Amino acid sequence: MPKPRDFPDFPEQAGTMDELGFDGPHFVTPWWPEAEQGDVPTVPPAPQLPPPRATPCRPGDTTHLTDEIAHLARTAHRVTLQAHQALGEWILEGTSRPSPTRAEDNGLPGPLAVLEAGEAALAQATGHGPASIRTTLTWHHDLPPHTTGLRARATVSGNGPGAHTWAVHHEGRLIAEAEGTTGCAAEDASPWPGRALPEYPRRFRPLARTTRHRIDASDLALLAAGRADEVFGPSFRLPGDRPAPAGAEGFRFLDEVTFSGLRAGRYRQGHLTATTRPARPGDRAGWASLLEAAWQALQLHSLRLGLHLCLPAPRFHPWDGEATGIAVPDITRLGGPLTLEVDIVTVGLAPRPHVVADVGVLDGPRLVARLHGVGTVLREEPGVSIGPREAAHTLRHTTGGEPTYTHELHLAHAAEGDLGVTYGPSGSISSRRIRPRPPRGDMLMVDRMLTAPYRQGEYPTGVTYTTEYDVPDDAWYLEENAGTAPHLLYLETSIQAAAFAGAATGAGLEYPRENLTTRNLEGQACLLRAVDLRGRTVRQHTTLLAHTPLPGAVLQRYGYELTLGDDTFYRGQTVHGFFTEPTLAQQQGMDAGRLVPPWLHRRETPRPIVRTLDLDSGPRPGRGRLDFLAGSAAELVTDGGTHSAGYLLCTKPVHADDWYFAQHFLHDPVMPGSCGVEMLCQMVKAFLFHTGVITESRLHTLTPRPGAELRWTYRGQILPQHREVQAEVHLRDIRREAGRLVVRADGNVWRDGLRVYAVENIALQDDTDHRTGVTT
Repeated sequence: MPKPRDFPDFPEQAGTMDELGFDGPHFVTPWWPEAEQGDVPTVPPAPQLPPPRATPCRPGDTTHLTDEIAHLARTAHRVTLQAHQALGEWILEGTSRPSPTRAEDNGLPGPLAVLEAGEAALAQATGHGPASIRTTLTWHHDLPPHTTGLRARATVSGNGPGAHTWAVHHEGRLIAEAEGTTGCAAEDASPWPGRALPEYPRRFRPLARTTRHRIDASDLALLAAGRADEVFGPSFRLPGDRPAPAGAEGFRFLDEVTFSGLRAGRYRQGHLTATTRPARPGDRAGWASLLEAAWQALQLHSLRLGLHLCLPAPRFHPWDGEATGIAVPDITRLGGPLTLEVDIVTVGLAPRPHVVADVGVLDGPRLVARLHGVGTVLREEPGVSIGPREAAHTLRHTTGGEPTYTHELHLAHAAEGDLGVTYGPSGSISSRRIRPRPPRGDMLMVDRMLTAPYRQGEYPTGVTYTTEYDVPDDAWYLEENAGTAPHLLYLETSIQAAAFAGAATGAGLEYPRENLTTRNLEGQACLLRAVDLRGRTVRQHTTLLAHTPLPGAVLQRYGYELTLGDDTFYRGQTVHGFFTEPTLAQQQGMDAGRLVPPWLHRRETPRPIVRTLDLDSGPRPGRGRLDFLAGSAAELVTDGGTHSAGYLLCTKPVHADDWYFAQHFLHDPVMPGSCGVEMLCQMVKAFLFHTGVITESRLHTLTPRPGAELRWTYRGQILPQHREVQAEVHLRDIRREAGRLVVRADGNVWRDGLRVYAVENIALQDDTDHRTGVTT
């Protein structure tokens, strides 16, 4: 290291010690070791002492001895100063370079600190560390802000060999506790009781899209530094270039992560494979470190889904929505590189963005541990508002960079969470259980609102509200409709946007002391042109045309357009009603309360020729959730109906566990009117197939006809307690235009004998050009 510039050069012998305030006549040696400019301070090898003199010095002759002592002193001092210099450089480098992988740098201790405190207490109570363990870990509170005041206590119970419990408190608040067994009683890696796999698992839609499926060590370093956009793409960047969150330990336990797909895995919610780094000297192999590695893998998955994009300054915490099961038969097997096979169980945004998984841990081909229900959740800092007015405009932006008023987190709470999160404090003024909500799960088809409403309770007509919906690449309603967009999609995404706009302006907060629900009453809409919506963002422009308050109800009429960029492809009008329970109960159906039977059952003479169809034995237009004809008894009249062009009547039972009741609406299950419209469309297709107009291969090429206005009226509802649904279609005409088959029909829907839906001008066309045989 060069000498300080403001210090003079030291001569070889600059004076005596007394000149520096020391006693004695000793010569002064240079106190700063010589080094050339640019030298890197290093610690040299220990100096070699000069060999002993063969001839002792003569008495009184101290010249050579003094030279040797001075040389040794200078050498020792140089070594000492260079060591101090190197140590100082290392300390300064460590303090000046931010490290996002340590708890003290981000101000929050990680879950590993809590677990290790509990395990240390257990080791003290038992006198040894466990050789194997099977335990259940429960989190009761978010991670504490610091480790000061962290206290752990363990108890060895008498409930069997190795039975124990431990709990960790912070300043009197219970953070986490564990209960299980260690030793021979825990030598079991059998799985926990299996989870029930729903027939139609929810399909979580990421908040941002990426093509990255493999994360290596360099990516992990970027993610630990909060640079998610450099790994996954610019849409993952937070406003103001704020860093993306990372756990207190960063991602230092992981070496590589591979994602298999959002619908992969045992639960069809996603699967990823993570490899851990080998244990480093001083690391203690144990289940706490293993669990930390699993948390880090789930944190990566959270970032890849863009969950951090809907919270201001979020931090990762352990998920407290369910207990975590840990089974490790042999803890000594956890020291080397391990493979984590992670099956995502659930992903959600309410109450906060979270990911939960089951994990199998392998050492080579051998299963060495199981983790059940391990999860991570993102939360905002205490005291930070996440309401729409306070945070959304600075947080979530559209793909075009526009600020939003509400976003996916607010819509998730609107559907099945805290309405105070969605609408602010006024959303929590009612203690009644039923409030207007959009559909939930896979039926939710609105994501963000760009337009801030006027003051709640003011309803200026002519104002347009803009919302957005991201259509997934693998949308369930496209897959289950042979890749084509059903009427259900167009109806739901436009009507939901209108209803949410109405609720956001304050209509949903009327009658706070009573249960209040929303129902679509009527409308008309026209598909202007067929478009491919997969992977694209639909904008919904909703204009309030009329606001009519009534006793026990509020009616609103809206006009709306759906656009892709500047291209408007769908347009319509609709009426929503916000009803108290007594008012809604006064609905009398389409015929003023009279039980008017379907056309076929109204005819007495002459009796038409009826064909009875077994729809379950042949091909049907929809599958999965869109198979609305499953279980139907069908009656067909070739030349029947009000237009004498064809008639089909279907009768099917109502089941309380029909899939749509669980998604439409929270505490207020009802069959969506769009499902009734889609059922009628499928009945038209079934009529054409069973009368030989189309072949089975053409069942899925019939799509909504552009330019034809669909009209509907709803005057009743189908609820889980109802017994039976009947639906009829009256064919109006079947013709060919420009080589394409075009069909029009009208329809009605009954529940338990009361006609509740009337639908006019169901228009479908065959998208296969019969002149060329090409599907367009």
